[in-house]
Amino acid sequence: MIVDTHVHVISDDHKRFPKIAKPYEWPEMTAEMLLATMDQCGIGRALLVQPYFTYHFDNSYQAEAALAHRDRFLCVCVLDQVAPAAPDILSDLVENHGVRGVRFMHIGDKGIHRDPRAFPLWQRAIRHGIPICVAASLDEIADVRVVLDKFPEATVALEHMWATTTGDPPYDSLKPVMELARFPNLRLKICPNNSHAARVGKSTPRAFFGMVAEHFGARRMMWGSNYPAHWDKYGKIPERLALMQADLAFLPEDDRRWFFGETALTLWPGLR
Repeated sequence: MIVDTHVHVISDDHKRFPKIAKPYEWPEMTAEMLLATMDQCGIGRALLVQPYFTYHFDNSYQAEAALAHRDRFLCVCVLDQVAPAAPDILSDLVENHGVRGVRFMHIGDKGIHRDPRAFPLWQRAIRHGIPICVAASLDEIADVRVVLDKFPEATVALEHMWATTTGDPPYDSLKPVMELARFPNLRLKICPNNSHAARVGKSTPRAFFGMVAEHFGARRMMWGSNYPAHWDKYGKIPERLALMQADLAFLPEDDRRWFFGETALTLWPGLR
């Protein structure tokens, strides 16, 4: 079964779910539109990730959509991770609104991933047994290492931002990321952004993804469309899926099965 681990839904009901102002306006992708697209290209399940640049910390549409289609979706929320109330807000979302993950983003000052004010939210997510998705650029990897050392019991998925530029083989700039493979509780989310970055200069998808798979193994890697982010550059979900399937075609069939589904299902068994 194919699982999209990183997709955003955008409501067409702007009164109930008001968007923030431009320039972060993405095309509408309602839950129903997403389901139709998934059925079209054979995606069985999806993880709805709160689109911060559309709704900031209002997770209501993602949570409502996931509950309405709980046979196909689960939801990951975004909170102000340094706010004193964040742990209790997370508990309410998990216990009463079906949320099954929390996303940590670089919002505000640099260094937020290692900010002690965020540690209570890490602890609360661990207590609830939900994965923590971390959006970190390459220059924030040292901060990610701090929290991985501090919270070895956390289940962590490092999102695709670290590889928006890959450089040329042997990818020396990405060594800090590859060194994170020593943390057994860490998985990687790979999105079409990374596929396009791996085509710049002397890089190729096979060289880049082969290097990543050599360090982490396919059972610690998973695919996400990241739609509708970069909607004007990378195409729609069917094109994004086909691109990744072509890029990973060199892997053995069992590795591809893990990359496109099984890895995600180990983190979010509620999607089975």
